[in-house]
Amino acid sequence: DGAFGVLAALEAVQAIAEAGIATRHPIDVANWTNEEGGRFVPGVMGSQVYRFPEQLPRMLAVKDAAGISLAEGLADAKAALPKWQPRALKAPVAAFLEAHIEQGSILEDAGKVIGIVSSIQGSRKFFVDVRGEEAHAGTTPRRRRKDALLAAVAMVGALERLLTDQDDVLRFTVGRFVTSPGAPSVIPGQVHFSIDFRHPDDALRQRLGDQVGPLCQALAGPCTVAVHEPQASETVPFAGAAVEAVRNAAKRLGLPAMELYSGAGHDARNLAYLCPTAMVFVPCEKGISHNEAENATAADLAAAA
Repeated sequence: DGAFGVLAALEAVQAIAEAGIATRHPIDVANWTNEEGGRFVPGVMGSQVYRFPEQLPRMLAVKDAAGISLAEGLADAKAALPKWQPRALKAPVAAFLEAHIEQGSILEDAGKVIGIVSSIQGSRKFFVDVRGEEAHAGTTPRRRRKDALLAAVAMVGALERLLTDQDDVLRFTVGRFVTSPGAPSVIPGQVHFSIDFRHPDDALRQRLGDQVGPLCQALAGPCTVAVHEPQASETVPFAGAAVEAVRNAAKRLGLPAMELYSGAGHDARNLAYLCPTAMVFVPCEKGISHNEAENATAADLAAAA
């Protein structure tokens, strides 16, 4: 997940080989399919199928915004990689380590180089489709309008109030908001928007997340609304030998380290159910990620590797 994680893993394997170290188990570098979930939904798709092989047919049928299925996308990828070889899903794993920038500012604020990840907070993701009726903006009176945009805006405002806490632990985001037909003089007949809701407390996330659908239905007005939840995950703790290895390595190298939980999702979430798993975080400037301004120092990246 991310250029740093993949390159650090390749560097580690190369260093081990050049040092002539014989390892107890073979070491693989994994670059999982569709970690972000930007093109296909849900995210962490590759590691999820590795953990749950029975989900493969459902995932292969998922389509992107252009109507291309994951199966078609994978076929193109395999054609571009002539040395590609299949491997068994859910094959035994002795341990899993994943490196990543923090995507937050905790390490930077604390002046630490290494983040020892204690857990990944759970999340729920929703797609909301509001359907109204397209009509002329200049001729249609308010009482006859079925304005999908006004209904959707009311839903987002109410959701923001529902999914906000005084301690600022809860995370609520509408990252996608698409209006159709998108013409200045036409009342919007359809709106599609996404909801990303995260919190480390499983019970609280369940209770509040279960209110999303009924709240949207109550505010649909003259429109209709459909709420779909394509992805949900519980909070996953990391413990055991892999975490201890990261903790001991940081101490041995004299690197300032601290424990923290991950607000973002990662493939390590799925591997934690199969084997001892840990993550290594490094600071990123101002916590910026998923952005061209994303930046981590070469020294911090080398330290984590």
